[in-house]
Amino acid sequence: MTGVVGAIMAALTGQVDLSSIDAMRGTEPPVYDDPIASSVGASSPLQPAGFSSPRGSAESIASRKISPVGLNQTSAVGSGKSQTSIRVATFNIKVFGQSKASKAEVMRQLAAVFMQFDVVAVQEIRGDPDVPINALLDQITRLGGRYRAVHGPPIGRTSQTECYGFVWDQDRIDFIAQSDYMIEDRADLMHREPMVASFQTRVAPVDSRLPFRFTLINVHTDPDLVRGDTSDNELNVLDDVFQSVRNFEYETNGEEDFMMLGDLNVDVGKLAELGQIPGVVSLVGDVPTNTLKTKTYDHILIDSRVTTEYVRRSGVLDLESMFGIDQSAALKISDHLPVWAEFSVYEAPRAF
Repeated sequence: MTGVVGAIMAALTGQVDLSSIDAMRGTEPPVYDDPIASSVGASSPLQPAGFSSPRGSAESIASRKISPVGLNQTSAVGSGKSQTSIRVATFNIKVFGQSKASKAEVMRQLAAVFMQFDVVAVQEIRGDPDVPINALLDQITRLGGRYRAVHGPPIGRTSQTECYGFVWDQDRIDFIAQSDYMIEDRADLMHREPMVASFQTRVAPVDSRLPFRFTLINVHTDPDLVRGDTSDNELNVLDDVFQSVRNFEYETNGEEDFMMLGDLNVDVGKLAELGQIPGVVSLVGDVPTNTLKTKTYDHILIDSRVTTEYVRRSGVLDLESMFGIDQSAALKISDHLPVWAEFSVYEAPRAF
C-alpha cells in the first residue's frame, strides 16, 4: 500500500485518481502500513479539485432523537438531540427523484427521518437533484428546521445515472467549504465513483478540546460488481480509495477521522479487501438494513484505532416502528433503512 499511496501522492492530476491505484494493483493480498503515520512527509500532495455546490437551507430543526440503543440494535424514536454527541447516518432512498418528491406524505416522512440525524449521506438521487433535495429541505423547514445540503454530479455507466448527496443540521454541523469532491475514475474501475466531503461540529472548544472534524466517503456499489475475490470487485477498489483519501486529507488538512458509508451491497463478511484494512470495522455489523429486514447492504466503516470519538452507539432506524406503518408503506419511502452511528462532539486525544 505504501507504493500505491506514493504513486497517488506524487500525481499532479488534482484529484484522487483510481487509475493511479489500478496501475499499482497486483495479485497478492494487500499489506497495509499505518496509513496516517506513513503519510507524514509524503511529497507532492494532491489538491482536491472537485466541485462545490451547497444547496438551499432550511431553518433548524426541533428534532426528535432516536432512543439510545446498544451496538448493532434496531432503534426506535425518542425525543431531543444530545448536547455531547452527534448522529451520522447513511440512507439509500430508492429512486429519490421528481416522482418521489411529489408525494407529500412520503416527503413528510423523509423529513422526519432526517430530523433524527445531524449529517446524512444520501445515495440514489435521480434526475435533477435539486428537485428532491429542495423538496426535502422545504419539508424540513415546515417542521421548523434549518438543514442544508450539497450534491454531486450525475454519475454512472448507464442512462440511469444518480447523484450522491449530504444533508446536515446547520445549527449543529458546519460543512467545510470547498471540501467536497468526486474521486476521479478515468480507468472506469467503479460504476459510481465515491463522493467525499468534510464536516465539523458546531461547539465551542472546552478545556482545550476541539470540535470533532471528520471526512465522509459516500459510496454506492454496483450489486453485480461485488462478488468474489476478483480484480473487478468494487470492494477491492474501495480499500485503496479509503486509504488514499485519508492519506491525502491528512497530508493536506491534518484530517484524522474518516467514515466510508453507504450502500455496499454486501454483508460484513464479504467486504473483501476493504474489510482487511487493520482496524476498520462496520459499526452496525450484520443487522439487516433493507426494509424487508432480510439482508445487510448498508454500512458505516471507521478505523476504530483512530476514530475513537465513536461512543459505541449505532443502529438501524426501523421505519415501520417510527411511523406505525406496515411494510408496504415503508417500502414507499425506500427499500433501504437508515443506518446511523453516534460520535462525540469533541475531538478525542490522538490514538497514536
